[in-house]
Amino acid sequence: MRTADLVLPFRPMSKPRPRSTMSRARPYMDKVYVDWKNGVRAVMGEWWTLPPLTKINCLIFSFKGPARGDLDNRVGAVLDAGNGLVWKDDCVLVIPAIAARWSKASIKEARIYIKIIWEES
Repeated sequence: MRTADLVLPFRPMSKPRPRSTMSRARPYMDKVYVDWKNGVRAVMGEWWTLPPLTKINCLIFSFKGPARGDLDNRVGAVLDAGNGLVWKDDCVLVIPAIAARWSKASIKEARIYIKIIWEES
């Protein structure tokens, strides 16, 4: 069994629902979220040097930050950022178990901690 720990120096953000307008043919994601996700992905890319994992035993998240949003949407935002980079996909065949917790902290102290547990193939 292998493990890896990652600290993301970002305020936890909830994954928003796609938006749509009469002027756009397809739904789109909010620019603030897209910028946040790209920043998280860039830090993950600097840290993760292995190919994307095809089977993870468990992901453990600890979110520290202001009390905004739902916990499952915070997990979803980080999962989206790591897709194709740290894990091949965030489907249940690749990641069958997730644990998550949140604790209140100021925006200045906000962080996301991730522990990845997997077996060598």
